Formats: sequence, structure tokens, C-alpha cells
Amino acid sequence: MNNTAVQPQDGPRVASPLISSLREDFQTKTREIKADRAAKAEKEIKGRTVTDVLSELINTFEEIDFRERAKLEPDQKITQKIYVVQSADIILEKAKAQNWGIGVNNDFIYIYNGKYWQPTGTGDFKTFLSDAAKKMGVPLNDAKYYKFQDELYKQFISIANLTTPDPNNNITLINLQNGTFEISKDKQSLRDYRREDFLKYQLTFSYDPSAEAPMFEKYLERVLPDEDCRKVLAEYIGYIFTHGLKLEKIALLYGSGANGKSVFFDIITALLGRENTCSFSLQSLTKTDSYQRGELSDKLLNYASEINGSLEASIFKQLASGEPVGARRIYGRPFTMEKYAKLMFNCNELPKETEQTHAFFRRFLIIPFTQTIPEAERDVNLSKKIIGSELSGVFNWVLDGLKRLLAQGAFTASPVIENQLKEFRMQSDSVSMFLEECSYKQSSDNKILLQTLYNEYRNFCLVNGYYSVSNKTLKTRLETLGYETRKTMAGQCVFIEKSDEHFNTF
Repeated sequence: MNNTAVQPQDGPRVASPLISSLREDFQTKTREIKADRAAKAEKEIKGRTVTDVLSELINTFEEIDFRERAKLEPDQKITQKIYVVQSADIILEKAKAQNWGIGVNNDFIYIYNGKYWQPTGTGDFKTFLSDAAKKMGVPLNDAKYYKFQDELYKQFISIANLTTPDPNNNITLINLQNGTFEISKDKQSLRDYRREDFLKYQLTFSYDPSAEAPMFEKYLERVLPDEDCRKVLAEYIGYIFTHGLKLEKIALLYGSGANGKSVFFDIITALLGRENTCSFSLQSLTKTDSYQRGELSDKLLNYASEINGSLEASIFKQLASGEPVGARRIYGRPFTMEKYAKLMFNCNELPKETEQTHAFFRRFLIIPFTQTIPEAERDVNLSKKIIGSELSGVFNWVLDGLKRLLAQGAFTASPVIENQLKEFRMQSDSVSMFLEECSYKQSSDNKILLQTLYNEYRNFCLVNGYYSVSNKTLKTRLETLGYETRKTMAGQCVFIEKSDEHFNTF
């Protein structure tokens, strides 16, 4: 027996090729397991994708006897029309029998992924229909033919209307990563997802009642020193999620640059999710033939950085009021929007070309951002920091505003906001306001002395707090608006009269 001790050799120990290989295999396997767990966790958070759902549905189809189903005689041919009609009927029947979440709303196909309803692209759904038809026994060349797919898609659209639930205007639902938050005047709670809610979105974070947002609150106190303004802002973001409150407001965050508006824009866009927001100008949304207006139907908020150009007043008032409004998408049929995004804008200037009526002005909620932040005090990464760590806390700030809004039934009274609206009105066209609210119209035979009309106009402006224009400017503005003026022996006259009926626009 050799008892000679084995002496350690100098220098680093070198692992054998076998050990190195095993170690690499172990590390690779560990990475794969971690990646798989991460993917599963992400899928659990987001729910199944539309592709996942459609793939599962395809596996449930089996071959059927089209001849028997269509009750054809032995000598009758199975036409492409029969394949189209019967395939669409079978898909819809199976969907209902197996309680699938699939259907059509405003010409769009929606799939329920277990947490919310997602729209599916036309191409993806045509592929699904084609694959289902093949599994049911439609000849391969027919099922793959693009015209067959087009006809099958149109047929399904025509029969698969998705009946949306009648909204409970006393309850507001907000879809989050860990459930649906239900809030009313009397209670608030987090509950499981429900298909029948027909919610078309999911926010990117979880509800955490203990979450706070110290950076966000410090920022907001700096850029909006007035507490009531901060309350109104929180209430308006909460208002986004409601459908039963008829507050009829569009929010304008007003002020020159370097005042914090862009930071708020970034935070709210992240809070709601970019896929749940859009950024169209008010001018583009109110055009009679606007395609952009149709994009509001699946969004929570339209938040744009400026508010420029003229607008169509009647459509503007409809959008602000949340009333049903006509819309269409490119290559799509016109439809009526009933639930659609609220409107918010950052602006350095207030609209100039406006309809001068109370019914128009009362729809504006103007929140002034008057604090200019010195360059040395600015943090260009502030919004990223807040988004990265405080969204759940910001959401609790929004919930506080929503609870306050539901309890009050109105936005918090703010002298700052009220004074801003008064200033906006005074800077607008007081002549048109006078004519509208006093029910004046053009006349072919009735005339009033310009001085008499001017005295009435001056008194109107004095009572209502508007800036008045000079006698000469009043004459010019009246002529611009189409009123005839004429010099007579008694003096300058205007052909004008009061309407037989006063149409109340309040």
C-alpha cells in the first residue's frame, strides 16, 4: 500500500472537460427555467393573447356533413354560398354553446382573453375562419381562396353582433392587473374579472390600497399650488372611467412653457396605458368627415399637447357631453359612438375661433398652470421616476378624486378655475355673445338705431362682466356677421330684430 501523500500542485486548478460541460448545461437549464417562469408570469399578468384564444378554439372543430346540415337533395351541389353560410352559423353556434367570448361590436371582432375584451385584426380573424372551415370539411382550395375568406368574414360580421350590457350608471369599473375595481357612492372593492362587464382595457399596474406617491404629490404641489385645482385635476382623471355622470366637461391645462404640464402628460399616459389613449387635436376630432373621431371608441382618454384651429361647435358640444355621436374609420362603415374617450388638452393659448354662447363655454374646465419652474430646479427624468415606482400611488390619488366626485356629483368649486373661465369669455367675442343671448337676428324691414343698440350692448357687457368694443367696432362686427347697416335721417341704423322664440342654449 502506497502511503505517499499527494502534494497539491502550484497554480490554478483546471476543471475537467466533463465538469465544465455539466456546469454549462446546468447554467443553460437554469436560464431556460427562469425565462419560462418569467414568460408564464407575464402571461398570467396580461392574460391570454387573442392568438392564444383563437388557437384553442381551432382545436375544438371537427368535420361535419354540410350536405345533411343544409338539407340538400342527392343531386344538389354544395355551393360556395352554402359553405360560407353554414360555416359562419356553426362557428357562432359553437361559440355560444361553449361560452366563448367572441363577437362583433361596431364592425369589429372582439375576443375575451379572460381579463378583458381585445379587438382582433381582420387578417388574423380571416385566418381563423379559414382554418375553422378547413377543419369542418370545406375543400382546401375553397377555404384558402381569398374571396371565400372575405365572404366568410362578412357573413360572420353580419350574424355575430355582440350585445353589450346596459350600463349601471351608479357603478364605475376600472380594470387592473389584479382584478376589477368596483366603486360607487356607497362602496368600493376589488373583485374578479367578469366577461359581462365588456371592459376593453386593462391598466398596467395592480391596485394597492397602501401605495403612496410622494414624488408625484411634491411635484403637483409645486406646479399647482392651489389645493382646489389639484382636487379638480384628480376628479377629472377619475371622471375618465365613469359613464353615468353628465358633467359635460373638456379639461384644458393652460399655461406657457416650463410649468409642469408635459410631466403630467407623461404620467397620465403611462397610468392609462398608451394603447388606451390617443392624441388627436380638437380640430381634427370635430370635423364633420373626421376619421380620427372613430378612434375614440376604444380609448379612455384623448390627451393632446395643443388645441389649435377652428372647430365644429355642434360636434364639440356632443363630444364634451358624452352624447352619441356619428363616426367612421378609414375603409369602415359609419357608426354611432356611445361610449368613448374623455378629452383633455395641454395648451399655451386658449381657443380663439369659438362659438360665443354659454352652452359652448360651460363645457370648458380650464386649469391654469402658472408656475414657471426655474431651469436649475427642473428634473428632466422626473416623469420616468414617478412612472417607474409610483403609478399605484398615483392611482390612489385618482381614486380619492373619483370618490369625491361621486359624492359631490360635481367638480370641486375652484375660484381660480372659475376666474380663468370668466377671463376666457371676456377675451372672446362679446358682440356675438350679445346677439346670441339676446335673441337678435337679421331683418329685412325692422331697424334699430345703432346708438340704441350700442347702449343695450354696453349694458349687457357691464352686467355680465365682458369687455365691450367701441360703437364703430360694433358696426364693423355686425356687418361682418351679415347685418345690414344704413345711414338715415335719424342716424346710423341696423336692420335687426329679436326672434319670435328664444331658443335656450343653456
